Amino acid sequence: MKSREDLLSAARETIREMSVEEVKVYLDGGNTPALVDIRGLDEWERGHLEGAIHIPRGQLEAEVEEKVPNKGDEVIVYCAGGVRSLLGAVSMQELGYENLISMAGGFGDWEDSHCPFVQPPAPEEDEGPLNEERLTDEIAHLEELIAQKKAKLEAAE
Repeated sequence: MKSREDLLSAARETIREMSVEEVKVYLDGGNTPALVDIRGLDEWERGHLEGAIHIPRGQLEAEVEEKVPNKGDEVIVYCAGGVRSLLGAVSMQELGYENLISMAGGFGDWEDSHCPFVQPPAPEEDEGPLNEERLTDEIAHLEELIAQKKAKLEAAE
């Protein structure tokens, strides 16, 4: 039975890995690969490489062909630490993608190296009393709907 390390070793035999520093120099050199971030939505929302395409690892095989249609394009896949991206790149290779690179160290090393990334705007502040008023109205409406449904059920009995 194969271990996790066996899977990673086999993946490294067919998937090229680049360190964060190498990826940064590569991108700064004018190269324009597709950047595929396979972290979860919560990770993506905390920050990601500029221009990256978000495809969570659990949806990669279902969505990648739509989001990265040219299987001959160069693609750099990254995750938080470099493991999911390496295994995800193997899946992409099995789907026919030819030019794959996994970013070793992932977004964690990218951020730790003070490389630039995009952070979505902070969520808007709660609207205070106006928000509370809307919620109160919504609750009242839902309670009314529930009462109507109960009345119909009782009438049907």
